[in-house]
Amino acid sequence: MISCRAAGKLFIAGEYAVVEPGHLAVLTAVDRYATATVTDAATGVTEASATVTGASAAVTDAAAGAVVTLRSDLDGGVTLACGRDDDRLVPLTPDAGVPSAFAYVFAAASVIDRLLTERGIPSRPYEVDITADLGDADGRKYGLGSSAAVTVATVAALGQFHELELTAMQRYRLAMLATIAVNPRASGGDVAVSTWGGWLAYGSPDRAVVAEIAAAEGIDAALGAPWPGLSIRPLPTPTGLAVQVGWTGNPASTPALVGAATWARGDRTVFNARSNECVQRLLTAIEADDSAAIGSEIDCARELLLGLDETSGLGIMTPRLHALCAAGAALGAATKPSGAGGGDCGIALVDRTRTAAIAELTGRWIAAGIRPLPLRTHPFEGETA
Repeated sequence: MISCRAAGKLFIAGEYAVVEPGHLAVLTAVDRYATATVTDAATGVTEASATVTGASAAVTDAAAGAVVTLRSDLDGGVTLACGRDDDRLVPLTPDAGVPSAFAYVFAAASVIDRLLTERGIPSRPYEVDITADLGDADGRKYGLGSSAAVTVATVAALGQFHELELTAMQRYRLAMLATIAVNPRASGGDVAVSTWGGWLAYGSPDRAVVAEIAAAEGIDAALGAPWPGLSIRPLPTPTGLAVQVGWTGNPASTPALVGAATWARGDRTVFNARSNECVQRLLTAIEADDSAAIGSEIDCARELLLGLDETSGLGIMTPRLHALCAAGAALGAATKPSGAGGGDCGIALVDRTRTAAIAELTGRWIAAGIRPLPLRTHPFEGETA
């Protein structure tokens, strides 16, 4: 049995702009996790797969030698049995497709499966169990990148199970290939920070080019090919600031918000340029551990999102996100939504010596119906090369 976990994330700055290839964002990993546990099922068809009814005989026969069973505690607990149709991993439930709860896990398993085929490595039957603490007890997600964390954890666990000896960059690329199979517009910032942890500067790759390489030349070729626009650089954790996180109680769909972001090309160009300038200044401030300058750029990033919201009408700033930011600003904290907005989380960066202000911020958030989340940075792990 092999278990691997991947951390959740917070966007610090660069949302929306980072969706465009080569544009920049800053993210940090947090100590909430998705865990993938892989168990050898070498005895053949598992009980879970054998109970699936209505599967075609052809697919069932193909699955007999290499069955994959996926289980998750997300969305109330679900199971998906998979087999093989020629060289493809397929769900055994006919005409049902892959349930949304398994979209990223199935994509990760499929990418690893293709890599095994390309390398001539036999695939062993296995079971994957997914657990996560990235949401509320009732199943509502906090907006901490659960999809990315699940994908990264699954890739890491399957890589170990099949003894692929993957580097961190290879794990990121495999998880990214799985992610864009589900959501082609995903920037992958959450995938990167779930892979490496810590604070990261991230530039998004051209996902269309990446997908073309994988389709035309294969997964293995995509692991070694240049990815235009991609940049990943670890950053020092600011020492003078405490990152306070508040959850609005309203889950939001990042793909839906990003997909709905339509504005004139000129407006997009201006926003992206200003966002990159802000992030570049923020990087300089973080590397200098300049708390005042960091706070100034966090506020700049918030103002850029407010302007985007007014231009696009996306609804990035919900009433509770407005309240979250106003409460922080009243106490001298730098505040902004974290991620695509529309709900989910916001952050406030406060001088860590101001314990009374931090306590008062917590009280103001609770009074406004915002739940403080006691999160800490998950540290950076490994090399980016």
